Amino acid sequence: MKNIACIVIVLGSLFAGSALGADPPAPRVNPIDPKADAVLKQMGEYLASAKRFSVTSYSMIDQSLDNGQKVQIARNQKVTVRRPDGITATVAGDFDDVQFWYDGKQVTFLNVRANTYGVTDAPATLDATFDMLAEKYGLAIPLADILFADPYKTLIANVHSASYLGTGYVLDVKCHHLAFRQEGVDWQIWVEQGDKPLPRKVVITYKESAGHPQFIALLSDWNLAADAPDTQFTPKLPADAKKVPFGPAAPTAGGAVPKK
Repeated sequence: MKNIACIVIVLGSLFAGSALGADPPAPRVNPIDPKADAVLKQMGEYLASAKRFSVTSYSMIDQSLDNGQKVQIARNQKVTVRRPDGITATVAGDFDDVQFWYDGKQVTFLNVRANTYGVTDAPATLDATFDMLAEKYGLAIPLADILFADPYKTLIANVHSASYLGTGYVLDVKCHHLAFRQEGVDWQIWVEQGDKPLPRKVVITYKESAGHPQFIALLSDWNLAADAPDTQFTPKLPADAKKVPFGPAAPTAGGAVPKK
């Protein structure tokens, strides 16, 4: 959380004087709600403190058919992270069946349905690798924004405004509901209340795309002390898998915020 990393509602505006200009302009209201910022920061610090963790997500993204009808495409994803140099992900969805490994040296994508894989050299850290995939190949790992070493810094970097919308539930988990706005996207995040401020739901609205499609993800099964040996990040490829050039063909649609 193409390229995880989010979303805000405008809280303030620049109030102009009278049409004749008789009154001086009022001071600009801070568009970042301090409570929304504080909850997001608490969440970011909590995630940053976890050196090994895993999480499961169920996500949906809007797509438009040739006749203009909007439909939803779903996927399940299981991710295990070892900071600063390891991640593995399994993605199974309506059109996806992919496995992904990063071991601090290389990134490997396996397209299970096509039985093909691609490999590319990668930087020594997750953060640099996420940036490389986005900049060089136009690829983004879904929900990558919350996987960075400093999730708060990544998420808040391009936010123009933020709002605290109160509390609500994601299934049976009571959460803080936050909304953000930035160039090109609006996004919302639900953060679990209490001493485990984990993200439980993310909604991203792509304002510059036709029909304003949304990406929605529910996050569950958090384990902040996950087992993450080196073998977890070693590619496990079928013996008959065919190697193909690494590139945008590797499916990663949706789930991250453009860095603008």
